[in-house]
Amino acid sequence: MFPLTRKEKLKLGNRTVSVPKLTRNRLKKLTDHLGTIGDLLVKVFLVPPADRSIMIVAGAEVMIDEIYELTSLLSDLDIDELSEQASLAECTEFLNLTWAKNDMNAALKNLSGLIPPMAQQFVTSIAARQNQAQG
Repeated sequence: MFPLTRKEKLKLGNRTVSVPKLTRNRLKKLTDHLGTIGDLLVKVFLVPPADRSIMIVAGAEVMIDEIYELTSLLSDLDIDELSEQASLAECTEFLNLTWAKNDMNAALKNLSGLIPPMAQQFVTSIAARQNQAQG
């Protein structure tokens, strides 16, 4: 369990919502959306540095859309309602509180211990190739 000092509820626009527990079903929905953010970050770093600012500006809108979509997904509030009523700060606070409540840093650290060493080497080699492509 987590300390009682953490927020359990917060305002998203005109609604008060609970910070959710990330169950398997919610995590599946979440991971489907996270691919878009990851793809965007890879594209930003693969473009030539001179064109990066254009990509970042174009990507900012996509990132904001993703934040609202993830918030909608996890809060069970309609995306249109969130877009009209909730601020970006409210949405990011909701996502941060959800991450903290579910102790996702610890969960990911524990998960990495379950990945066989060969798979870790494969991931490391992909990351190294991406770094070389950027360099």
